[in-house]
Amino acid sequence: MPALPLFAQLRRYTLAVIEAAEVAAMIALLMKTTTLGTEGEAAEVPPLTELEFRRNMAVFVPEGWEPHQLKAEQPTTTYGEFKGEILNEIARCLNMPYNIAAGNSSSYNYASGRLDHQTYYKSIRVDQAQCEGVILDRILLAWLAEAVQVMGLPAFFEAMGGLDAPHQWFWDGHEHVDPVKEANAQATRIASNTTTLAQEFALKGQDWEVEVRQRGKEVALLTELGLLPQASQPQPDQPEPDEDDDAAEEREAAEDRGDEPVEEEEPAHAQA
Repeated sequence: MPALPLFAQLRRYTLAVIEAAEVAAMIALLMKTTTLGTEGEAAEVPPLTELEFRRNMAVFVPEGWEPHQLKAEQPTTTYGEFKGEILNEIARCLNMPYNIAAGNSSSYNYASGRLDHQTYYKSIRVDQAQCEGVILDRILLAWLAEAVQVMGLPAFFEAMGGLDAPHQWFWDGHEHVDPVKEANAQATRIASNTTTLAQEFALKGQDWEVEVRQRGKEVALLTELGLLPQASQPQPDQPEPDEDDDAAEEREAAEDRGDEPVEEEEPAHAQA
């Protein structure tokens, strides 16, 4: 997979940053020559001399030397940006949104989250379709062939269509972030005959025949017990008719001038 080398780069860079930060943290103080002593030279101190510190201790440094704390340069300000770019490249190979790969949606709003997830869910459906044809269908055919030989059901097998028996695989669906909007959209699609119950239930990973039969049993029992609500089913929200473009421009221009809105006259109808 093209993302595997990126994981190695991310690991190497992260380890290097950690090691650099650890080295800087392990050195408590550095003795640095800043001024000359009374005789024009700093006190002679052997190189790489180490001094162990204790809590609340007082230390007298040699003449001409001053202690300095090592300034840590890692992680830099671009460390987070680099990791974010690498994660984004890794997720792109899988058609995965960045917020799922990073486990962080702080930079997302509702619209961008929906847009990124649309391509992600389509990619998942493509992978599922490939898995059905390459793996699951072959397993089903092998299972049917073994069932015929073990259980002795050739007539049933032939009645089912043999190796071409119709079947459907159900996958877990994806929940909508706004159930109300999704319910209204679903009702609109069903009312306009642009979808079917089979398609809508399949999006949720359910068998429409099983769910409809179960709903029929529930409605019958509710009716028997007198618990069925009398309110009719909610109708999908009807979109408001779009205003004519010329009329909208005239209305906006009048509002900018501060003119009174002009009420449109109803067209006259001839009476017989």
